Amino acid sequence: MFKLKLKNALSYNGIVSASEAKPFVEVKTKKEADAAVATGYFDIVEFPEVKDDEGHTAASLKKLNADEQKAIITGLGGDLESVNNEEERIALILQLQDEQKVDKE
Repeated sequence: MFKLKLKNALSYNGIVSASEAKPFVEVKTKKEADAAVATGYFDIVEFPEVKDDEGHTAASLKKLNADEQKAIITGLGGDLESVNNEEERIALILQLQDEQKVDKE
Protein backbone atom coordinates (compact mmCIF):
# COMPACT_ATOMS: atom_id res chain seq x y z
CA MET A 1 0.00 0.00 0.00
CA PHE A 2 1.11 3.51 -0.79
CA LYS A 3 0.20 6.18 1.74
CA LEU A 4 -0.49 9.66 0.38
CA LYS A 5 -0.92 12.99 2.14
CA LEU A 6 -3.00 15.90 0.93
CA LYS A 7 -0.91 19.04 0.58
CA ASN A 8 -1.73 22.73 0.20
CA ALA A 9 -5.49 22.21 0.01
CA LEU A 10 -8.46 21.92 2.32
CA SER A 11 -9.89 18.95 0.44
CA TYR A 12 -9.67 16.92 -2.74
CA ASN A 13 -12.28 14.72 -4.33
CA GLY A 14 -11.26 12.86 -7.48
CA ILE A 15 -9.02 9.85 -7.91
CA VAL A 16 -9.07 9.61 -4.11
CA SER A 17 -10.80 11.71 -1.47
CA ALA A 18 -9.08 13.59 1.34
CA SER A 19 -9.81 16.53 3.58
CA GLU A 20 -7.99 18.80 6.00
CA ALA A 21 -9.35 16.67 8.85
CA LYS A 22 -8.30 13.41 7.15
CA PRO A 23 -5.33 14.27 4.89
CA PHE A 24 -3.95 10.71 4.62
CA VAL A 25 -5.23 8.18 2.10
CA GLU A 26 -3.98 4.77 0.99
CA VAL A 27 -3.95 3.30 -2.49
CA LYS A 28 -2.98 -0.22 -3.51
CA THR A 29 -0.97 0.34 -6.68
CA LYS A 30 1.88 2.55 -7.83
CA LYS A 31 -0.27 3.57 -10.80
CA GLU A 32 -2.95 4.95 -8.47
CA ALA A 33 -0.34 6.69 -6.32
CA ASP A 34 1.33 8.27 -9.35
CA ALA A 35 -2.04 9.45 -10.68
CA ALA A 36 -2.89 11.11 -7.38
CA VAL A 37 0.54 12.76 -7.14
CA ALA A 38 0.20 13.99 -10.74
CA THR A 39 -2.83 16.07 -9.69
CA GLY A 40 -0.46 18.19 -7.61
CA TYR A 41 -2.54 17.73 -4.47
CA PHE A 42 -0.68 14.79 -2.90
CA ASP A 43 2.75 13.60 -1.82
CA ILE A 44 3.66 9.98 -1.28
CA VAL A 45 4.67 9.61 2.35
CA GLU A 46 4.96 5.83 2.68
CA PHE A 47 5.92 3.13 0.22
CA PRO A 48 5.31 -0.59 0.46
CA GLU A 49 7.99 -2.28 2.52
CA VAL A 50 10.51 -4.49 0.80
CA LYS A 51 10.35 -8.07 2.02
CA ASP A 52 13.50 -9.51 3.57
CA ASP A 53 14.05 -11.93 0.70
CA GLU A 54 13.80 -9.21 -1.94
CA GLY A 55 16.75 -7.10 -2.90
CA HIS A 56 17.12 -4.03 -5.03
CA THR A 57 19.38 -4.02 -8.04
CA ALA A 58 20.83 -0.98 -9.77
CA ALA A 59 18.52 -1.65 -12.72
CA SER A 60 15.39 -1.86 -10.55
CA LEU A 61 16.39 1.29 -8.66
CA LYS A 62 16.83 3.29 -11.87
CA LYS A 63 13.16 2.63 -12.67
CA LEU A 64 12.13 4.42 -9.47
CA ASN A 65 11.73 8.18 -9.20
CA ALA A 66 13.77 10.29 -6.79
CA ASP A 67 11.11 10.31 -4.07
CA GLU A 68 10.85 6.52 -4.13
CA GLN A 69 14.63 6.18 -3.93
CA LYS A 70 14.74 8.63 -1.02
CA ALA A 71 12.03 6.68 0.80
CA ILE A 72 14.08 3.49 0.45
CA ILE A 73 17.18 5.26 1.80
CA THR A 74 15.20 6.51 4.78
CA GLY A 75 13.72 3.05 5.34
CA LEU A 76 17.21 1.55 5.36
CA GLY A 77 18.43 4.14 7.87
CA GLY A 78 20.52 6.15 5.41
CA ASP A 79 21.35 9.84 5.39
CA LEU A 80 19.58 11.77 2.60
CA GLU A 81 21.91 14.73 3.07
CA SER A 82 24.85 12.65 1.85
CA VAL A 83 23.43 12.12 -1.66
CA ASN A 84 22.93 14.67 -4.41
CA ASN A 85 21.86 12.75 -7.50
CA GLU A 86 20.40 9.47 -8.74
CA GLU A 87 23.77 7.75 -9.08
CA GLU A 88 24.68 8.53 -5.46
CA ARG A 89 21.21 7.48 -4.20
CA ILE A 90 21.47 4.12 -5.99
CA ALA A 91 24.99 3.51 -4.68
CA LEU A 92 23.89 4.33 -1.12
CA ILE A 93 20.84 2.04 -1.32
CA LEU A 94 22.96 -0.86 -2.56
CA GLN A 95 25.54 -0.21 0.17
CA LEU A 96 22.93 -0.01 2.94
CA GLN A 97 21.22 -3.12 1.62
CA ASP A 98 24.51 -5.04 1.67
CA GLU A 99 25.29 -3.82 5.20
CA GLN A 100 21.90 -5.03 6.44
CA LYS A 101 22.44 -8.45 4.84
CA VAL A 102 25.81 -8.76 6.62
CA ASP A 103 24.26 -7.69 9.95
CA LYS A 104 21.58 -10.40 9.65
CA GLU A 105 24.11 -13.17 9.07
